[in-house]
Amino acid sequence: MHANRFPEDTVGYRLVALVQMFLVAMVAVGASDGPRANAEFDSVCYALLTLSVAVTYARSSGAGPRRSFARRRAVEYGIATIVFAAATPLPAIPQMIFWLAGLAVMILPVVAHCVTAPPMEEHRLLERFAALTIIMCGEAFVKVALAADSHGLDGIDVLAVGLEFVLVFAIWSGYFDDVPAAGASAEPRRRAVWLAAHLLLHLGIVGMAIGVARFVTFRPHQDIPTIDVAAVAIPLAMVYLALIVISLVSRRRPLGSMIGLRLGAMVAVGLIVVVAEWADWFDTYWSVACFAAVAVVHAALEARARASTVVLPAAEDESGQLRR
Repeated sequence: MHANRFPEDTVGYRLVALVQMFLVAMVAVGASDGPRANAEFDSVCYALLTLSVAVTYARSSGAGPRRSFARRRAVEYGIATIVFAAATPLPAIPQMIFWLAGLAVMILPVVAHCVTAPPMEEHRLLERFAALTIIMCGEAFVKVALAADSHGLDGIDVLAVGLEFVLVFAIWSGYFDDVPAAGASAEPRRRAVWLAAHLLLHLGIVGMAIGVARFVTFRPHQDIPTIDVAAVAIPLAMVYLALIVISLVSRRRPLGSMIGLRLGAMVAVGLIVVVAEWADWFDTYWSVACFAAVAVVHAALEARARASTVVLPAAEDESGQLRR
């Protein structure tokens, strides 16, 4: 969001970005062992990461009509830094409370001031979130590949791996055929919903990958617990729910057929869990194949429904920024 509102390409900005990438990697490494294994390390790294974002806003608060917004965000991220740093030596429960408080300090002002915050450039916003969605889909492939690598070729179900690729590809296709072209509403509250729905979308994609990664290590035709089927169905339903919300705050109209298809996909993945619970013959292949089939059929039907829609034009002011 900072890069969208305060575009900059200087050596100083790149150095801050380099530090941020390193700190993100450290947080990921520390968290990979579990939420409590490296809690102090994670808290320190996240405090430093938050501080680096405060620095980016502080660097943008010296001049220009948006300096008061940048100054306020720098202060808010600075307070969050203090909260995360103070959480470092605390026991588990107080530490978690401090972490949540730090996140609230960062997130709640964004929601409270979404109307008065400086506008964002739509093209850059769409491009960045499309790139992030590509990364999430790539992470889904990586997660399954890592699960397969840890068990060796003889210990994985290659057909399940192939079906997982089909499943993620269908989601990728549905997103990129719709969301970038449909744009985002220029109304601040609706645009905030558009941003939040992408968080739900990305969590769904990653959660689905984690669930499917278990399937590739099952024996062929193995009877699988219903909980493992639900571990794929729930995040996949989250993906379709997120796409519904994103469409509702986009400029594409009419949406009736597309929303109906996405709701139908959510119902279908729920029925897969029901069948897995009651059908003895519903094994590994059936589970992953059904999820992939739902995604492929949905993508194909939605492509036909999308052909009968239009994307409404966006009004632009003299500065090129979108407004309602």
